[in-house]
This record gives sequence, structure tokens and C-alpha cells, in this order.
Amino acid sequence: MKAVRFARHAFNVVAALALLAGCNANGNAPPLSGSVVPANVRGLPARQRPIGHSWMRKPPKGTTGTIWATDIDYASVDVIAYPSATLIGQVAGFSYPYGDCSDKNGNVYVADFSFGEGFEIQAGTTKIINSWSTGETLGCSVSDGGDVAFTAYYPSGVWIFPNGGASGTFYAEPVGIAGYDPHGNLFAVCSNSGQCSSPRLAELPAGGNNWKFLNLNETLYFPGAVQNMGKYLGIAASNGRDGAGIALVAVSGSNATVKKTIVLNGEGCSSYMDDPSSWGSVSKQSNGVIATKIKRLIAPNLWCFPSPINIYKVKGGDPIGSITVEPSQYDYGVTFTKP
Repeated sequence: MKAVRFARHAFNVVAALALLAGCNANGNAPPLSGSVVPANVRGLPARQRPIGHSWMRKPPKGTTGTIWATDIDYASVDVIAYPSATLIGQVAGFSYPYGDCSDKNGNVYVADFSFGEGFEIQAGTTKIINSWSTGETLGCSVSDGGDVAFTAYYPSGVWIFPNGGASGTFYAEPVGIAGYDPHGNLFAVCSNSGQCSSPRLAELPAGGNNWKFLNLNETLYFPGAVQNMGKYLGIAASNGRDGAGIALVAVSGSNATVKKTIVLNGEGCSSYMDDPSSWGSVSKQSNGVIATKIKRLIAPNLWCFPSPINIYKVKGGDPIGSITVEPSQYDYGVTFTKP
């Protein structure tokens, strides 16, 4: 059963609280029967407005980077100049694009849940230059060495395509969107809000063939995407030590320790912030997972419609800016590249 069949406004708060009590990324949670919508698949707009064709124009003067936002309502990837927040392009040809990511060369990768495919967009263009069969995919990550990983909701696991080649290997179980660290190790959070057997943090070591399960010292409710945050792993969490946002986790051997949570507050329609699919890190060299000093964080707020892309200081808190470029945009993921 495709999770996308749930209408956007049918999300039941009572059911969500019930799941919240039982779903975490550490400890023992009761198993859930049937196909359960994960935290980052909360339903879709009642109607799509897919664009007819891709387009791109020259970014305005003063542009220092590009935001690539997966827009489910328009079945597109919106291309937004930073910091002017100007819509400078849209990439057509998708159905339900969820999370996205970028590599060190600025190519952008898109996980399309409904098509069951992952796509690659050539850096700085609207040209789709590659695609992979991935199952119902939610997000992606690209190692500095060029390996491409797509996380599938069903069947549950991660597809890895070495060097971006056509032939891939499927590693079963984790559901939360997997992310590489600078050393080529892949991490994913397995949560009972999906279809995995138990909640835990998993590592697929570089060059390894099996998941290694880590001891996570704190509970993270509704864990989502894992992304590199320089010194730490960042795990999207609906409720971490200090609240909703990005939990910063240090990994040493088989132990994973939550150091703190970057709390991302919402605004407007909801004070709650949600960033489970992917977020953007604005830095001097922002493409891929290269560890550099992060200057800003960019994340969509799924609780609002249209869903704004909020801009935060590195320490989080209230947004210092908000971007809405389409009247009914519904962004699930963003990634940031240098122009």
C-alpha cells in the first residue's frame, strides 16, 4: 500500500501522539502491525499542479548559492537563488519527489517515492542525466567518493550504487533516510514508525557488507534523515533532548552519544518545525558531505501549507528568514549547493 494515498489534511493528531509514545530510536518499543506511515510521509496535497516543462534563468546579481527544494505540489524541484530567495528555475519530470541531496560537484539527486526511482540533475542545470530503480524511496546521500545511496520505504532498506553506476546493492532494514560521513561510512535510523523490526541507529562501514547497530544513549522520537554536520552526525528528530530539530551525535566505536539538539522553531501556522527528509547547510563549500564550517541552516516546515523554507542561524531557534516562491508549494526536502 502506497503511503502517499493519505490526504494531507487527514493527519490525525491523536494517532500521532499515540505513535510518539511508542516510536523512538533507542530502547524497546512495541511492534506495530500493518503498513504505518513514517514520520516523513504525512500525506500529500489534495491536488497536484505539475509543471509542463523544465526552465531556468540567470540568477540575480549577488547570488552566493542555490537552494534545490523538492516540491510535491508542483511535482518539481524548485531552484531558488540564495540569499535573494528568487525562483530561478524548476525541474519537471517527477511524481512525488521527497528528499534530495547533492555531491561535491554540485550535482543534485532526487528521491521520487511514487516513481520508485532516484534521479540525478546535472549541476547548475535542469537536465536529468541519470536514474536508478530504488523502490518507494524517501531520500538520498552521496559519499565524497561518489557512491550514491537511496533509502527505500518499501521494500525497507538502502540501495547503494558504487561510483554512481547502474548496478547497485540492496541493504535491508533501516527506514530513516541514510547519510554518509566524510569517511564513507553510512548511517541510518531505524524507527518503529516505519516497517523495521526495532528502533536503533545503524552504521554500514565503508567497504562493509553488513549493518552494525550502535548503542544510542538517548531517545529520539520520530527520527528521520541522517546528514553530516561536520564534527557530528545530524539526525532529524521530532523530539530530542531539547526539542524538535537536529540532534548532533558523536560516534565512537559501537557507541553513539547525543551531544545536543539544534532546536528549529516553526513560525506562522505552527510553532513546530519538521525537517525529516533533508535540510540544507550553507557553508563555504556546501556541496556533498565535505565537513566545513556551517554558516546557516535551511529547512522546510511541513506543518504549514504552503510550506515555507525557513532559514536559521547555526544554533537554531526562531527562523531569521522564510522563503515561499510558489502559492501552494509543499516542500519535503532541500539541499544547498554553491553556484
